[in-house]
Amino acid sequence: MLETNLKALRERAPEAPTLARFDELARLLTGKPKARAEQGIEWLNRLVRALKISPLEKYGIQKADFPAIIAQAQQASSMKGNPLALTDNELGKILEQAS
Repeated sequence: MLETNLKALRERAPEAPTLARFDELARLLTGKPKARAEQGIEWLNRLVRALKISPLEKYGIQKADFPAIIAQAQQASSMKGNPLALTDNELGKILEQAS
């Protein structure tokens, strides 16, 4: 999800202050004073692998379910907290990554 948000921000809102917060998060996670957003995201990806977090398909969620999930996500109150409104395509990529 972070990768998709980062890409969307860089493409559609390159001046967004959230981009600096992505870098700050990377520095906090990695302990490296010059870490960039991508390094923080990779740190989180390694954590997910180390924790063996199960993919969505383990819970019975299939690709055919994605359109309904995306429609619901677009209406969810939690989407308002996202730094940028994500497109259906971007939400689909997030679901694919989690599957």
